Amino acid sequence: MQRNRLGRSGIVVSDICMGTMTFGSSADEKTAFEILDRSFDAGIDFYDTAENYPVPPDPKYAGLTEEIVGRWMQTKPRDALVLKPLYNLGSAGLWGFWARRRTAGGVGPHQ
Repeated sequence: MQRNRLGRSGIVVSDICMGTMTFGSSADEKTAFEILDRSFDAGIDFYDTAENYPVPPDPKYAGLTEEIVGRWMQTKPRDALVLKPLYNLGSAGLWGFWARRRTAGGVGPHQ
């Protein structure tokens, strides 16, 4: 897996950023772990997640992707992973509620 510096930072990541937007809806936790493990074993260390995943949006799944990714992260060395979280405090409706709830709690699902 080729690796490159992330922007102007000193962080070096895999060329591929693994998306997680269907974890918790189209892909259950077991399937998500299998996908994440295979990507990690292939050399991917860069993961995209967001407070409004999984897609398509549904109140019963709000935030589930980040919870799944957070549990998976506990099985890997933390310094071997780079997350690219998307967090929108300006979100309206359900996602605004989720963001406020996460902010008020002080700790997100990632350990």
